[in-house]
Amino acid sequence: MAGNTDNIHGWNPLYRDRDPYPLPGNNFDSFLFNHGRPGNFNYRLVAGTNVLDHQGHIVPQNILNIVLDPLMIAMSEACNNAVDVVNFINNQIPPRPWLQQVLNYVNALQAPPIAAPETNFFNWGTPVIANNAANAETRVGGFFSIMTWNPVNICRAPVDAQRGNYPGNAVDVQVFTYLNANILADPACLTAIQNVINYPNNAVVIEAFLSACSATLAAQLIAGAGFYAFPWRANPLAPGVLIPA
Repeated sequence: MAGNTDNIHGWNPLYRDRDPYPLPGNNFDSFLFNHGRPGNFNYRLVAGTNVLDHQGHIVPQNILNIVLDPLMIAMSEACNNAVDVVNFINNQIPPRPWLQQVLNYVNALQAPPIAAPETNFFNWGTPVIANNAANAETRVGGFFSIMTWNPVNICRAPVDAQRGNYPGNAVDVQVFTYLNANILADPACLTAIQNVINYPNNAVVIEAFLSACSATLAAQLIAGAGFYAFPWRANPLAPGVLIPA
């Protein structure tokens, strides 16, 4: 799957832990930062329960990868340095301006004062193996992790096993419904999620969702977004299953 570095957004200082568990803290206090680099996700108690949260995708990785997997392989095969990445993005037909938004975010993380090393996003020292997803992940997977683990597509929810093995590999309609009803997410992202719910295997619809999420990245350098956290409760109709409160 494209973008396996689940702590990549820990390079953004706004998402680093400032209030360690077990204090309730802030939903943006998401990653430890040790020895000059992001560490593990900072699991916290889910409000209203005695269970820990996790990085739960709203639109799951298997759906995102309909678009991201072939794109990651194509970038890896076309690029051997930062200039190649710029050219790859500029030469997309049809244009994909959301890739430039991701690159802008990556460039901001690499610039002082954050100064994240380029190797966290691109590993140009690894030779290209054609049409090989694992090789592409090694070479450019950090860049694609920005999209796969974008906080605006992450809910700090109980794990699937505590939700009756829901949502599995489907869109998390429960979380979407809660966010939509309580106006807790970017409106463009909510619209895009609804479209993915309606057409989960449509690459055009998935790419529109990726575009909506990527459009939030510049603002995420100024203020945190996503990593949604809200109360949960026991489902009275299904013992042992948690649902949004």
